Amino acid sequence: MMQSLRNAWQSRWSQASAREQILVRVAISVLLLVLLWFIALRPAWVGLKAARAQAPVVRAQYEQVLQLQAQAQAFRAQASGAPVDAKVVLQNGLGSLEKNARMGVLAEQATINFKDAGPEALARYLEQARLVAHTSTLEMHLTQAGGLWSGNLVLRLPAPGSP
Repeated sequence: MMQSLRNAWQSRWSQASAREQILVRVAISVLLLVLLWFIALRPAWVGLKAARAQAPVVRAQYEQVLQLQAQAQAFRAQASGAPVDAKVVLQNGLGSLEKNARMGVLAEQATINFKDAGPEALARYLEQARLVAHTSTLEMHLTQAGGLWSGNLVLRLPAPGSP
């Protein structure tokens, strides 16, 4: 049966004029393009538009997860009962304040000078200084320019051996 249909199609096709053959090929091409659009391209296009609309929400959720992670790490460090060397924690965190950050320690105070730090990086550093290093802020002088922060912090270090 398939062979007879194929033979009938080939004989009809050979009898068709060149114009009819072109019209059939164009119609088949248009049909294939429409099918391609509805099967492959349109769902991807709709998904991309939905993803772009959700991006700010996902970004905000990601920032919240990062904050929760920092809190969890701080609580874990507190719960372990192991004494934390505040100077080491503060020094290791300086990298997040960009390349222009320095720390000096005098007695039980640490002075941090930084330049052109992003607001998120500064917030994370302050949170780490408070929660992990157990410091308290004595002085804070900040300036903002172009969305970046510069200034200095004077932090009181915890007594040696305190958690």
